[in-house]
Amino acid sequence: MTTPRFDLVILDWDGTVADSTGIIVDAVISAAEGVGVAAPPKELILRTLGLGLNQLLIKLFSHLPHGLLEKIAEGYRSHCHANEGNSYLFDGVKEGIERLYQHKCKLAVATGKSRKELKFALQDTELERYFCSTKTVDECFSKPHPHMIEAILEETKIPAKRSVIVGDTHYDLEMGRNANIQTIAVTYGAQTKDVLLSFSPLGCFDSFIEVVDFLLP
Repeated sequence: MTTPRFDLVILDWDGTVADSTGIIVDAVISAAEGVGVAAPPKELILRTLGLGLNQLLIKLFSHLPHGLLEKIAEGYRSHCHANEGNSYLFDGVKEGIERLYQHKCKLAVATGKSRKELKFALQDTELERYFCSTKTVDECFSKPHPHMIEAILEETKIPAKRSVIVGDTHYDLEMGRNANIQTIAVTYGAQTKDVLLSFSPLGCFDSFIEVVDFLLP
């Protein structure tokens, strides 16, 4: 059996595993408009994906008072809840995760989702059984702080040098760098290839299948 390049593969969720970036962008726009606030352009919202909700909203609406930010957050959660089950796995993700699992890779998730949101997503996609560790933004500091990765490494007892994170935003890559682990970028999510390459990932791939082929040489 092929020996994997890494013992632990940490996956971002939105934009890496699940095709949910459109839902997130629509949620921000809907929530802002719902309280009479002009929504930022889509391109700006995409640049904030990967952050936890509070950090995302502060970045996009730094000029607004706390009370109004809370109302936008409520609208965002309501929109996302109404669309639970409407995001789908990217092509090759389920098969790729199964391949990594069969080759004895430990798998984990580090996400800007809440625990409640991730629990639903894992159950809805039937991927829960593959992951030995999952960390969310309501349990750890938001990306790009290394807290999520550090917590995963502590839980799995796998050294940083044998671990890698796969993500679609520079926040994922920064988090990996801050935790002293290798990073892999995917171009099919929220951010463009040139942005991702500027953070010097070990690899930058256009599909999850290519990621798995790289990890299982």
